[in-house]
Amino acid sequence: MSSATVVCPGLSKTAIVSDDPYLAARLSCALAEPRTYLPLLDGPRMTRPDRDSEVIRRNNALARLQSTRILLAGLAPDAERALAAKLPTNLTAVVTDPNVAPLGAGRSIAGKAPLVWGREYIGLGMLTALYARRPIEFTDHTTPPDLVPGKSGHLVVCERGELLSEVIAANYAFSLNAGLYLIDPTDEAERAELLEAYYSIDAPGRSPGDTRAWLKRRLRQMCGDLRIPPNGSVTFITRELPFGAAFPEVPSTHLFQYPDLGIAIVNGFTAEQPGSRGTNVAALVDPGKVRAPEIEAAAKLLPERRMFVRGYSRDGATVRAITELVELFPYDLLIFATHCGDASGYRWTYEFRDSEGYDRVLVVDIAIGLGATDDPDVVSLTEFLRYHSLDGVDWTDPEAKRGMHVGTALSDFHAALQEDRLKPIRREDIPRVPGSAAMAMADNNLVMVSPSLAASGSPIVVNNACVSWHQLAGRFTFANARAYVGTLYPVSDAEAEAVMVQLLSKQFGKALPHALWSAQNAIYGAGGDRRPYVVTGVYPQRLRATREDVPAHILNRLLHEWRERVPEQRGRPPASDWKARRAADAVAYYRREATAFRDKWFRKRKR
Repeated sequence: MSSATVVCPGLSKTAIVSDDPYLAARLSCALAEPRTYLPLLDGPRMTRPDRDSEVIRRNNALARLQSTRILLAGLAPDAERALAAKLPTNLTAVVTDPNVAPLGAGRSIAGKAPLVWGREYIGLGMLTALYARRPIEFTDHTTPPDLVPGKSGHLVVCERGELLSEVIAANYAFSLNAGLYLIDPTDEAERAELLEAYYSIDAPGRSPGDTRAWLKRRLRQMCGDLRIPPNGSVTFITRELPFGAAFPEVPSTHLFQYPDLGIAIVNGFTAEQPGSRGTNVAALVDPGKVRAPEIEAAAKLLPERRMFVRGYSRDGATVRAITELVELFPYDLLIFATHCGDASGYRWTYEFRDSEGYDRVLVVDIAIGLGATDDPDVVSLTEFLRYHSLDGVDWTDPEAKRGMHVGTALSDFHAALQEDRLKPIRREDIPRVPGSAAMAMADNNLVMVSPSLAASGSPIVVNNACVSWHQLAGRFTFANARAYVGTLYPVSDAEAEAVMVQLLSKQFGKALPHALWSAQNAIYGAGGDRRPYVVTGVYPQRLRATREDVPAHILNRLLHEWRERVPEQRGRPPASDWKARRAADAVAYYRREATAFRDKWFRKRKR
């Protein structure tokens, strides 16, 4: 099977939510079927300040799957209770180790001797058992690592160190008839160094070509003896690094192993199931901060694909307008063309006593985005917050952090901020907040921290801005983008236009990683080390249009969201509460948009 023909698998009607990798692996071997993806999600992280959102996001993923059986396996009691409260009781069951064998009864593994495997490299053992259609049992003996070959030209490369991600990677590989190869865990400090090298590749005194060559060599070294099948393709499941840029000879995509790897795979595979909608609604954003011929090209090419296009340009691309678009409008494809980079900001120092009784000194860096509101005296404020140090320990120093007791300090800090009980004791300006990745809009910087996209949809995002993959790939996929295309370093206007034209013309309809690889081959030459564009998401997903009454779809989605959100306003606290204000703004947006959309697209139909 060539890299262009990796086929999207079907979806099992059973889904697993687990934080126990060994139990999840045994359940997977009992339940998985060839050419079918068995969804596995990690449990909600109940120690986070946004624990309610953690539960809701998993509930939404299970609803997107239309699962008829949901197994909760090896979750902490609070996570299990929170999920069970959201899920239909007739579809949900709590399972433990003794339940595994009965679940496999009547399947092809029944009666077969289990594969005995060690407690390391469990993804390799699990995929071996899946291809042999055998159960798996884990013991304390040592199992040597090796490549598990697949039955297709696709290879999944997974970074070790997060066992549940290995299990999810094995399920993903099995569903694609792919092989699996595990690489050693990467070092946090080195990851930061390599990503910073990409970010500052055009800095004075550096040779971009030499830096690219060094990065390519180092990333390949970190992959060890990686044997990619001839004419093959790769999915990299790793922490942060864009390994695919170091292997320009094959098409590749990336998935982030933690958090929410399972949700990201669900978002990609559900969008490619038979009968699913295509990328029929596109939104184009050009604030006029850079020359953007690729937006003009997209505006011409997308309607030829029978896609509905909404454009935001110059003064129409304000922080407020684009924030509303990103979160609330029901688009399938979002294309940005603007400047992107870390913004200046502030360093604030807080002193407080945590709930364990420890006195704490927390220093944070903050970048802000400002947007207009309907009240001329009030602005909308979005904050990106990065930990700088805790009790004098540099947060970017993994060795120093290893011996530090964090405890409840961070959760207590965020709770105090939300309740407005804590003020900084010291403030200073700083020229750059690393990781803020602000995008320039017509009036101010847009700091992307949205918890959801496209009216709770799962769109494809193409961010044709400089260094837009560096931080935003993770943030957009965390907010449920099913695919994200961004850049590792600056590109010229001509490059940006050429890549866009390739994606929307000759490469349209192909698997997105293969389409991007072919586009970059056409522009930069096959095998060259200049590969600024990187794709994130499952391999077999595409830009494709389907037959649909698109205006009717958009209007129905706007009306649905309006009706769903109106009841949320009842019994709300006064509008001074920021959550109430955001909810009220969303209701006003849908009322305004639905009315305008109906007037523009449906009055003529009635005549």
